[in-house]
Amino acid sequence: MTTAGNSKQDSSAQGGDAPGLARPFRLFAVEQRVLAQNVDGKVIDIGAMDSSNGQFCARLDVDDISVEPKRSPELALKALVDKLTFDYLDGLFTSEREAEVSGRLQDFPNVEFELDETLPRDMTDRTPPHIF
Repeated sequence: MTTAGNSKQDSSAQGGDAPGLARPFRLFAVEQRVLAQNVDGKVIDIGAMDSSNGQFCARLDVDDISVEPKRSPELALKALVDKLTFDYLDGLFTSEREAEVSGRLQDFPNVEFELDETLPRDMTDRTPPHIF
């Protein structure tokens, strides 16, 4: 499993080793598009996978997020993972409609990864909120 730089291992190194904070996702390169899948199985179309001269470049449709050309779709997807946060990707799942895919998603180039869910401050530092 490919794990993003802001994964569960990083959170435990920072003292935030509460169980269940890392949320699994998958990215797929399907017919010149980048699709994302969440733990609930919802699949959304989030961007394009351009290919030219044996190089692959993933770019999102929103916020001008893209990666430098890579030698394979999987490497382009892995590079894209490093630019994603839980809040950003979860927001896309909230706002985008489900994508229709013909064929089995598992047959397309893909990467699995985890992103740490952002928790409210009172759940992370165990100090009461400031009272005025």
